[in-house]
Amino acid sequence: MTRALDRVLWPYLLAATLLFVAWGVVPRAALFTSVLPPARLVAVASVVKMSLLAAAALWSLRARRELDASNPVRPAWTLLGSGMLCNLLGQAVLARYQLVGGETPFPSPADVFYLLAYPLIGAALLRFVRVYEEAGYPVGSPAERASLVAGATVACALLSVVVLRPVVMADTPALEKVLGAAYPLLDMALLVPLSLLLRTTWRMRGGTVGTAWFLVLSGIVFLCAGDVLFAYFSALGKTGLDPFVHAAFVVSYGLIAAGVRRHLALVAA
Repeated sequence: MTRALDRVLWPYLLAATLLFVAWGVVPRAALFTSVLPPARLVAVASVVKMSLLAAAALWSLRARRELDASNPVRPAWTLLGSGMLCNLLGQAVLARYQLVGGETPFPSPADVFYLLAYPLIGAALLRFVRVYEEAGYPVGSPAERASLVAGATVACALLSVVVLRPVVMADTPALEKVLGAAYPLLDMALLVPLSLLLRTTWRMRGGTVGTAWFLVLSGIVFLCAGDVLFAYFSALGKTGLDPFVHAAFVVSYGLIAAGVRRHLALVAA
């Protein structure tokens, strides 16, 4: 079943990604000025994102349902599925603007759901780390994990300075400035538990479980990249680079969906 879905999911993800990358590289091509003008492409992006988010949320919650009520990893899947569902609701709120007018307002009510997704996804990552530690997986000694967290925190802090400077200095309304800074900061916070989980899953590379986690974690990295690019480009007024932001989110949601689907297949088996 997973292979059959892969034969649909991967070409779908590849085609969508290439479409938005091509739009960013050659925006004046005939395809993007007549057949698929910007407003229509924004609508296409909205539909693609909602479909991938719906799949990721559904498969996460199905993985939870397949586990026994006493299984300690069950709450982690509940949290991850809820986080993806919040992202789906945020995208659904934006869809009313994107499908009709091809516009993406910022700020908007969608930000409430997007912001709620971060603590849920972060809590899910921490829960997975804890369960793996209790199960005896190689999570590292307390000193090694402390060093990893410290290194990730310093790296994220330095990156935040680079990203947030134009956002903070931009001549934009206060709410837009606060939200523009909040997303990259929350993304940086996600990268800390992500680094801990990545250390554990790296030992599983090459196997089915390792591949599934590599896809999910890569998707979260692209999620962070999409938010950072959005904040950075918006602050600089570079709206012409929006296609690359769409591509980053499409890749993110697609990778997370593909990874979760593999986990579901393992749990169901």
